[in-house]
Amino acid sequence: MGNITAFSCFIFLTFAVFTTARPKSGPDQKCKSGPVDLVFLIDSSRSVRPHEFETMRKFMIDILNTLDIGLDTTRVGVVQYSSKVRSEFFLKTHSKLESMVKAINEIVPLAQGTMTGLAIRYLMNEAFTPGQGDRPKVPNVAVIVTDGRPQDRVAEVAAEAREKGIEIYAVGVARADMTSLRAMASPPFEDHVFLVERFDLIHQFGLQFQDKLCGIDLCLESDHGCEHICESSPGSYTCDCLPGYRLNTDGKTCSAIDLCAEGKHDCQQICTSSPGSFTCDCNQGYHLNNDKKTCSPVDLCTEGKHDCGQVCVYMGPGIFTCDCNEGFRLNEDEKSCSPIDLCAEGKHGCEQVCVYSGPGIFTCDCNEGYRLNGDKKTCSPVDLCAEGKHDCQQVCVYSGPGIFTCDCNDGYRLNEDEKTCSPIDLCAEGKHGCEQVCIYSGPGSFTCDCNEGYRLNGDKKTCSPIDLCAEGKHGCEQVCIYSGPGSFTCDCNEGYRLNGDKKTCSPIDLCAEGKHDCEQVCVNMGPGIFTCDCNKGYRLNEDEKSCSAIDLCAEGKHDCEQLCISAPGVFTCDCNKGFKLNKDKRTCTNMDMCNTVKHGCEYQCVNTPGSFYCVCPEGQLLQEDGKTCGTCKSANIDLVLLIDGSKSVRPQNFELVKKFVNQVVDSLDVSAHGTRVGLVQYSSRVRTEFPLNMYHTAADIKNAVMKVDYMEKGTMTGLALKHMLENSFSEAEGARPASRNIPRVGLVFTDGRSQDDISEYAKKAKEAGITMYAVGVGKAVEDELREIASDPVDKHFYYTTDFTAINTIAENLKLNICPAESQGEVEVKDPCACENMVEFQQGTINTLDLLTEKLAAMASRLEQLENQLLSRK
Repeated sequence: MGNITAFSCFIFLTFAVFTTARPKSGPDQKCKSGPVDLVFLIDSSRSVRPHEFETMRKFMIDILNTLDIGLDTTRVGVVQYSSKVRSEFFLKTHSKLESMVKAINEIVPLAQGTMTGLAIRYLMNEAFTPGQGDRPKVPNVAVIVTDGRPQDRVAEVAAEAREKGIEIYAVGVARADMTSLRAMASPPFEDHVFLVERFDLIHQFGLQFQDKLCGIDLCLESDHGCEHICESSPGSYTCDCLPGYRLNTDGKTCSAIDLCAEGKHDCQQICTSSPGSFTCDCNQGYHLNNDKKTCSPVDLCTEGKHDCGQVCVYMGPGIFTCDCNEGFRLNEDEKSCSPIDLCAEGKHGCEQVCVYSGPGIFTCDCNEGYRLNGDKKTCSPVDLCAEGKHDCQQVCVYSGPGIFTCDCNDGYRLNEDEKTCSPIDLCAEGKHGCEQVCIYSGPGSFTCDCNEGYRLNGDKKTCSPIDLCAEGKHGCEQVCIYSGPGSFTCDCNEGYRLNGDKKTCSPIDLCAEGKHDCEQVCVNMGPGIFTCDCNKGYRLNEDEKSCSAIDLCAEGKHDCEQLCISAPGVFTCDCNKGFKLNKDKRTCTNMDMCNTVKHGCEYQCVNTPGSFYCVCPEGQLLQEDGKTCGTCKSANIDLVLLIDGSKSVRPQNFELVKKFVNQVVDSLDVSAHGTRVGLVQYSSRVRTEFPLNMYHTAADIKNAVMKVDYMEKGTMTGLALKHMLENSFSEAEGARPASRNIPRVGLVFTDGRSQDDISEYAKKAKEAGITMYAVGVGKAVEDELREIASDPVDKHFYYTTDFTAINTIAENLKLNICPAESQGEVEVKDPCACENMVEFQQGTINTLDLLTEKLAAMASRLEQLENQLLSRK
């Protein structure tokens, strides 16, 4: 009963979050719940917002402040889960409240799915195990806090956890599902299932259990004087006694109850007392029956409770004597017995040998080589050979009574066992004289033979080799090749191949078999002979194998005015860009490109033979598109900067981030019609510091940047990208219409891993035509930065380990955001200066004009020469 009371007190304590000081106890007094192993299982799925997770963190810390924390009192573990499960610390990890609070404040949410069933199984298999600090015979309590419906099955695994003795409390917040909470919690549900509208209401559970949790226990906190048991009640107590004792009239001390002395028993012979109870016993020679009250006489023989060696004789209750079996005699100790040996005592009548067969028993036997006669006492000699009682394989030789030796027949020899015989193999022993092969033909006999391909000579021992080619015994159509005694192979003359029968031959057509090195055409010239040739429009090369296409254009065998397009042995004519082919399919006419095509030049179009180029007025520079004009600073862009304001950046580094932003602004041509700049700060939430249409000068932007307040908290980069795409680049916040083709540029600055998914909106931003730059510092994750950056990634991704080095990144960014600047020649002092770039552009235009004039003059001269040639014809 005491354990149940302590356990219930602890359960109420779990939810008493905000307790107040009481008149009889100080503010630091802890509720005494008894030893308990408590594990918090907290939901950190994506749907739990950062500020809600902070409330859940405070909820756990407030509960810890009311507990008596210690390895011998209350042990606490914390496990968080989403799509996976992670233990923040086990029951055995912390013995001090301060280290627990520090560990809880350092928890980073997982921010994924809601696999509650997986988390409960982790509680059983990992958190509540002896290896992680779970104590035997100490209540196991789990408090599950969740805001959503589980994405896996919880009923079965929760039932299994409850069967293992884990008491489960389910606290649902906001979007939690009541059916799922009841499936997880222990009965009764009214004590174990709780559901509130939002996270900041969790603390209210503590208020309704306050009086039951931390009321003063007079049994624990006063000198009650009870000898055995003190039972507490609100504001009072009563004394009680242990079983077998009764409370004395003073209401505090206890006396043992003696039932034997009071005659309150039913024992037949002896009553033995203990407090509040008794046991029965019996007199000597009797034992207690199964009813534990009556007695029966003891038969020590029947019960085997004697020390007789063989036979026990019952003589009365608890009395016996010993005796022996037949063939034994009782020893002087009158307990043990000794066997009677008639052989040793000479009481047998055997002629040769007496064999002891047991107590008082014997048999007669004979010496080796003799056999016992029918009278079972006298003996006769044995002839084992005559009786066939030997193990000789072939011949038995009698050597005396019961003795023999073995021998073998002619052609055999006796083996080492001196019983069996082995045939003599003259071939195996090398006693034959055959040159090649000895054939065993019986014990001590053999004949000679020869290996395959040899024949036996007349001496019946030596051999000679057989040459089938020389003897004409082969069947080859063309060539027979001797390959050893009695062996040959067939072959063919050059230009022929041996057929499948390995004897006849067929002529080889290398062309038909594709076994030639002709590039195009193979011509068969006979068995094994060929020559090469080429297809129409090709000629055979000097190697007489490969072919080359006849290029009439390259050989000058055409009459095209400008371009000759070759095919093997033929050609067609074409014209250069800006010219069109005349009806004769040979000559070309120049086209005025500026008047015939949509050139798109913003200021002026200049014709060149077959082409054109654009020029700008003095003081302006032709842009990368080759058509529009602009100043030497940045192009007209809409630029939104996303800066990380998470806790890990720290205030002093956040000031460096703002200076970095202003360095980027210094490199831009800021105006209402030029470059527009917007700034967004993000941590666990996202805040627009100023939109694209708020400021129109670099000075105003820089002043606004320096006034930005540091947010702190988490790192939700994915949420920031979503805000940029859906809000920052909207026309409502100053982005110019997409139809104007003003480039949109997004720059993300971060110092750590994102706590949410960035993939979806990083991809959508680039698909929307936004050029994305990613700048990382310190613990920023390179894979995330590369996923944010536009292609080519190397030109849109920057990283440095130190905040103090980000000014270098700002300088490099200027080169990529601004239009490409001319590199100039070595002699140019400052190729990026505006006046030098304009001068270079103007010089290029002048050179093109001169080249155009020269080409026109050359064309005119060629036309004159052509007319002269025609007139001579």
